[in-house]
Amino acid sequence: MSLNPMSSLTLPEHAPDRADAMPPDWLADRVQTERLMDALWSARQPGTPGQFFVWSQSRMQPLVPHQLLVCVSEGAASARWSAQLFHLRPVPPALVSQLESAEHGLWLQLTRRWMPGRRAVVVDLVSEGSSGVFQVLLDAGFRSLLLHGVPGSGERPDGLYLLAGDGWSLDQVQWWECLVPAMHAAWRRSSAVGRGPLAPQRMLDLVTPREQQIVEGLRAGLSNEGIAIQLGISMFTVKNHVRKILRKLGASNRAQAVAIAMARRDLSERDCGRGAADPPSASAAGAR
Repeated sequence: MSLNPMSSLTLPEHAPDRADAMPPDWLADRVQTERLMDALWSARQPGTPGQFFVWSQSRMQPLVPHQLLVCVSEGAASARWSAQLFHLRPVPPALVSQLESAEHGLWLQLTRRWMPGRRAVVVDLVSEGSSGVFQVLLDAGFRSLLLHGVPGSGERPDGLYLLAGDGWSLDQVQWWECLVPAMHAAWRRSSAVGRGPLAPQRMLDLVTPREQQIVEGLRAGLSNEGIAIQLGISMFTVKNHVRKILRKLGASNRAQAVAIAMARRDLSERDCGRGAADPPSASAAGAR
Protein backbone atom coordinates (compact mmCIF):
# COMPACT_ATOMS: atom_id res chain seq x y z
CA MET A 1 0.00 0.00 0.00
CA SER A 2 1.31 3.43 -0.85
CA LEU A 3 0.42 6.60 0.98
CA ASN A 4 1.73 9.59 -0.90
CA PRO A 5 2.53 12.59 1.28
CA MET A 6 0.75 15.65 -0.05
CA SER A 7 -0.73 13.53 -2.86
CA SER A 8 -0.61 15.87 -5.89
CA LEU A 9 0.29 18.87 -3.74
CA THR A 10 3.93 19.88 -3.46
CA LEU A 11 5.30 22.08 -0.71
CA PRO A 12 8.50 24.11 -1.18
CA GLU A 13 11.60 21.99 -0.68
CA HIS A 14 13.43 24.51 1.45
CA ALA A 15 12.75 24.63 5.17
CA PRO A 16 10.11 27.17 6.20
CA ASP A 17 12.46 28.80 8.73
CA ARG A 18 15.16 29.58 6.19
CA ALA A 19 15.92 33.28 5.94
CA ASP A 20 15.86 33.15 2.14
CA ALA A 21 12.51 31.33 1.99
CA MET A 22 9.90 33.11 -0.08
CA PRO A 23 6.65 33.83 1.80
CA PRO A 24 3.62 31.92 0.55
CA ASP A 25 1.34 33.78 -1.85
CA TRP A 26 -1.60 33.73 0.57
CA LEU A 27 0.23 36.15 2.89
CA ALA A 28 -0.60 38.82 0.32
CA ASP A 29 -4.31 38.15 0.95
CA ARG A 30 -5.12 40.39 3.90
CA VAL A 31 -8.47 38.74 4.64
CA GLN A 32 -7.05 35.23 4.78
CA THR A 33 -4.05 36.34 6.82
CA GLU A 34 -6.34 38.03 9.34
CA ARG A 35 -8.48 34.87 9.56
CA LEU A 36 -5.41 32.76 10.23
CA MET A 37 -4.09 35.15 12.88
CA ASP A 38 -7.51 35.26 14.52
CA ALA A 39 -7.64 31.46 14.65
CA LEU A 40 -4.12 31.27 16.11
CA TRP A 41 -4.81 33.95 18.69
CA SER A 42 -8.18 32.56 19.74
CA ALA A 43 -6.73 29.05 20.18
CA ARG A 44 -5.69 30.21 23.66
CA GLN A 45 -9.34 30.56 24.69
CA PRO A 46 -10.77 26.97 24.78
CA GLY A 47 -10.71 25.66 28.33
CA THR A 48 -12.98 22.61 27.96
CA PRO A 49 -13.55 19.99 25.22
CA GLY A 50 -16.85 21.68 24.38
CA GLN A 51 -15.16 25.05 23.93
CA PHE A 52 -12.45 23.40 21.83
CA PHE A 53 -15.14 21.95 19.58
CA VAL A 54 -16.80 25.34 19.12
CA TRP A 55 -13.42 26.94 18.37
CA SER A 56 -12.57 24.32 15.76
CA GLN A 57 -15.88 24.82 13.97
CA SER A 58 -16.06 28.61 14.19
CA ARG A 59 -12.40 29.63 13.70
CA MET A 60 -10.66 26.72 11.99
CA GLN A 61 -13.47 25.42 9.79
CA PRO A 62 -13.52 28.45 7.40
CA LEU A 63 -9.77 28.11 6.84
CA VAL A 64 -9.58 24.33 6.48
CA PRO A 65 -13.06 22.94 5.72
CA HIS A 66 -13.71 19.43 7.00
CA GLN A 67 -16.50 17.10 8.05
CA LEU A 68 -14.54 15.18 10.67
CA LEU A 69 -11.70 16.07 13.05
CA VAL A 70 -9.81 13.41 15.02
CA CYS A 71 -7.37 14.34 17.79
CA VAL A 72 -4.87 11.69 18.88
CA SER A 73 -2.59 12.27 21.86
CA GLU A 74 -1.62 10.92 25.25
CA GLY A 75 -4.31 11.13 27.91
CA ALA A 76 -3.98 13.54 30.81
CA ALA A 77 -3.70 10.74 33.36
CA SER A 78 -1.61 8.17 31.47
CA ALA A 79 0.87 7.69 28.64
CA ARG A 80 -1.71 5.71 26.67
CA TRP A 81 -2.87 7.38 23.48
CA SER A 82 -6.52 8.21 22.98
CA ALA A 83 -8.38 9.16 19.82
CA GLN A 84 -11.32 11.55 20.04
CA LEU A 85 -13.69 12.41 17.21
CA PHE A 86 -15.45 15.71 16.53
CA HIS A 87 -18.07 15.84 13.80
CA LEU A 88 -21.15 17.78 12.82
CA ARG A 89 -22.71 15.06 10.70
CA PRO A 90 -23.40 11.45 11.75
CA VAL A 91 -20.46 9.07 11.35
CA PRO A 92 -21.10 5.35 10.74
CA PRO A 93 -20.35 3.15 13.77
CA ALA A 94 -17.92 1.06 11.71
CA LEU A 95 -15.83 4.15 11.00
CA VAL A 96 -15.96 5.32 14.62
CA SER A 97 -14.72 1.89 15.70
CA GLN A 98 -11.88 1.99 13.17
CA LEU A 99 -10.71 5.45 14.17
CA GLU A 100 -10.88 4.58 17.87
CA SER A 101 -9.13 1.23 17.64
CA ALA A 102 -5.64 1.07 19.12
CA GLU A 103 -4.85 -1.96 16.97
CA HIS A 104 -6.14 -0.67 13.66
CA GLY A 105 -3.56 -0.27 10.91
CA LEU A 106 -4.81 3.18 9.88
CA TRP A 107 -2.98 5.04 12.66
CA LEU A 108 0.16 2.97 12.22
CA GLN A 109 0.25 3.69 8.49
CA LEU A 110 -0.42 7.40 8.92
CA THR A 111 2.11 7.77 11.74
CA ARG A 112 4.82 6.03 9.74
CA ARG A 113 4.10 8.26 6.76
CA TRP A 114 4.13 11.49 8.76
CA MET A 115 7.21 10.85 10.94
CA PRO A 116 10.06 11.04 8.36
CA GLY A 117 9.31 14.53 7.06
CA ARG A 118 7.09 15.95 9.82
CA ARG A 119 5.04 17.61 7.07
CA ALA A 120 1.33 17.52 6.32
CA VAL A 121 0.21 14.33 4.57
CA VAL A 122 -2.72 14.26 2.15
CA VAL A 123 -4.34 10.94 1.26
CA ASP A 124 -6.62 10.80 -1.76
CA LEU A 125 -9.18 8.22 -0.68
CA VAL A 126 -10.59 7.87 -4.19
CA SER A 127 -7.28 6.44 -5.44
CA GLU A 128 -6.45 4.65 -2.18
CA GLY A 129 -9.98 3.31 -1.59
CA SER A 130 -9.17 -0.15 -2.88
CA SER A 131 -7.04 -0.61 0.23
CA GLY A 132 -9.07 -2.13 3.06
CA VAL A 133 -7.68 0.27 5.64
CA PHE A 134 -9.33 3.24 3.91
CA GLN A 135 -12.44 1.69 2.40
CA VAL A 136 -14.68 2.44 5.39
CA LEU A 137 -13.74 6.14 5.14
CA LEU A 138 -14.59 6.19 1.44
CA ASP A 139 -17.86 4.38 2.12
CA ALA A 140 -18.73 7.08 4.67
CA GLY A 141 -18.54 9.72 1.94
CA PHE A 142 -15.10 11.17 2.62
CA ARG A 143 -12.81 11.77 -0.34
CA SER A 144 -9.58 12.91 1.28
CA LEU A 145 -7.60 12.88 4.53
CA LEU A 146 -5.29 15.60 5.82
CA LEU A 147 -2.87 14.68 8.60
CA HIS A 148 -0.36 16.70 10.57
CA GLY A 149 1.20 16.31 13.98
CA VAL A 150 3.51 17.73 16.62
CA PRO A 151 6.91 16.05 17.07
CA GLY A 152 7.60 14.43 20.43
CA SER A 153 10.77 13.68 22.32
CA GLY A 154 10.59 9.97 21.61
CA GLU A 155 9.91 7.79 18.59
CA ARG A 156 6.31 8.87 18.22
CA PRO A 157 4.70 12.30 17.82
CA ASP A 158 3.29 14.25 20.73
CA GLY A 159 -0.03 14.40 18.92
CA LEU A 160 -1.63 13.66 15.56
CA TYR A 161 -4.56 15.57 14.05
CA LEU A 162 -6.60 14.17 11.18
CA LEU A 163 -9.18 15.89 9.00
CA ALA A 164 -11.57 14.07 6.66
CA GLY A 165 -13.32 15.95 3.88
CA ASP A 166 -13.50 16.58 0.17
CA GLY A 167 -9.92 17.78 -0.40
CA TRP A 168 -7.82 20.89 0.14
CA SER A 169 -5.82 23.39 -1.85
CA LEU A 170 -2.10 23.96 -1.29
CA ASP A 171 -2.91 27.18 0.60
CA GLN A 172 -5.28 25.31 2.91
CA VAL A 173 -2.65 22.65 3.60
CA GLN A 174 -0.19 25.39 4.54
CA TRP A 175 -2.78 27.01 6.83
CA TRP A 176 -3.31 23.60 8.44
CA GLU A 177 0.42 23.27 9.13
CA CYS A 178 0.38 26.70 10.77
CA LEU A 179 -2.70 25.86 12.86
CA VAL A 180 -1.78 22.43 14.20
CA PRO A 181 0.77 23.53 16.86
CA ALA A 182 -1.74 26.02 18.30
CA MET A 183 -4.52 23.43 18.05
CA HIS A 184 -2.35 20.86 19.82
CA ALA A 185 -1.78 23.23 22.73
CA ALA A 186 -5.50 24.07 22.86
CA TRP A 187 -6.54 20.42 22.76
CA ARG A 188 -4.08 19.28 25.44
CA ARG A 189 -5.14 22.14 27.70
CA SER A 190 -8.87 21.69 27.20
CA SER A 191 -8.82 17.89 27.48
CA ALA A 192 -6.74 18.00 30.68
CA VAL A 193 -9.20 20.07 32.69
CA GLY A 194 -12.31 18.65 34.27
CA ARG A 195 -15.63 20.35 34.66
CA GLY A 196 -15.19 24.04 35.42
CA PRO A 197 -17.04 25.96 38.12
CA LEU A 198 -19.36 27.50 35.56
CA ALA A 199 -21.05 25.49 32.83
CA PRO A 200 -22.70 27.04 29.77
CA GLN A 201 -26.45 27.35 29.91
CA ARG A 202 -28.09 24.08 28.92
CA MET A 203 -29.28 23.88 25.35
CA LEU A 204 -32.67 22.63 26.55
CA ASP A 205 -33.08 25.90 28.46
CA LEU A 206 -32.28 27.94 25.37
CA VAL A 207 -34.27 26.39 22.54
CA THR A 208 -37.77 24.96 22.22
CA PRO A 209 -38.46 21.28 21.42
CA ARG A 210 -39.25 22.26 17.82
CA GLU A 211 -35.97 24.17 17.56
CA GLN A 212 -34.15 21.10 18.88
CA GLN A 213 -35.63 19.18 15.94
CA ILE A 214 -34.37 21.90 13.60
CA VAL A 215 -30.87 21.62 15.11
CA GLU A 216 -30.91 17.86 14.55
CA GLY A 217 -31.84 18.48 10.93
CA LEU A 218 -28.97 20.95 10.55
CA ARG A 219 -26.59 18.44 12.10
CA ALA A 220 -27.72 15.82 9.59
CA GLY A 221 -26.84 18.25 6.78
CA LEU A 222 -30.42 18.78 5.62
CA SER A 223 -31.41 21.90 3.72
CA ASN A 224 -34.31 24.07 4.88
CA GLU A 225 -36.48 22.22 2.36
CA GLY A 226 -35.34 18.84 3.67
CA ILE A 227 -36.07 19.83 7.27
CA ALA A 228 -39.48 21.18 6.24
CA ILE A 229 -40.38 17.90 4.52
CA GLN A 230 -39.10 15.85 7.46
CA LEU A 231 -41.09 17.83 10.04
CA GLY A 232 -44.14 18.54 7.89
CA ILE A 233 -43.85 22.33 8.17
CA SER A 234 -43.22 25.11 5.67
CA MET A 235 -39.79 26.28 4.52
CA PHE A 236 -40.68 29.77 5.77
CA THR A 237 -41.24 28.35 9.27
CA VAL A 238 -37.92 26.49 9.14
CA LYS A 239 -36.13 29.68 8.05
CA ASN A 240 -37.61 31.59 11.00
CA HIS A 241 -36.60 28.83 13.42
CA VAL A 242 -33.02 28.84 12.08
CA ARG A 243 -32.84 32.61 12.51
CA LYS A 244 -34.01 32.33 16.13
CA ILE A 245 -31.57 29.49 16.86
CA LEU A 246 -28.63 31.52 15.56
CA ARG A 247 -29.65 34.45 17.74
CA LYS A 248 -30.23 32.37 20.89
CA LEU A 249 -26.93 30.51 20.59
CA GLY A 250 -24.90 33.53 19.49
CA ALA A 251 -23.84 31.74 16.32
CA SER A 252 -22.91 33.37 13.03
CA ASN A 253 -23.79 30.41 10.79
CA ARG A 254 -25.54 27.04 10.78
CA ALA A 255 -22.40 24.95 11.39
CA GLN A 256 -21.41 27.07 14.37
CA ALA A 257 -24.94 26.83 15.77
CA VAL A 258 -24.78 23.03 15.60
CA ALA A 259 -21.36 23.01 17.28
CA ILE A 260 -22.52 25.26 20.11
CA ALA A 261 -25.76 23.32 20.58
CA MET A 262 -23.93 20.00 20.70
CA ALA A 263 -21.36 21.31 23.18
CA ARG A 264 -23.99 22.73 25.50
CA ARG A 265 -26.17 19.65 25.33
CA ASP A 266 -23.15 17.47 26.08
CA LEU A 267 -22.30 19.54 29.15
CA SER A 268 -25.84 19.25 30.46
CA GLU A 269 -25.81 15.47 29.89
CA ARG A 270 -22.42 15.27 31.59
CA ASP A 271 -23.91 16.82 34.73
CA CYS A 272 -26.31 13.86 34.81
CA GLY A 273 -23.53 11.30 35.06
CA ARG A 274 -21.24 11.34 32.03
CA GLY A 275 -17.49 11.60 32.44
CA ALA A 276 -16.23 15.16 32.84
CA ALA A 277 -13.61 14.70 30.16
CA ASP A 278 -15.93 13.45 27.43
CA PRO A 279 -16.11 16.03 24.60
CA PRO A 280 -19.13 16.63 22.36
CA SER A 281 -19.54 14.23 19.46
CA ALA A 282 -16.35 12.59 20.62
CA SER A 283 -15.34 9.04 21.41
CA ALA A 284 -12.25 8.02 23.34
CA ALA A 285 -10.27 4.83 23.18
CA GLY A 286 -6.67 3.75 23.38
CA ALA A 287 -4.53 4.47 20.32
CA ARG A 288 -0.88 3.62 20.35
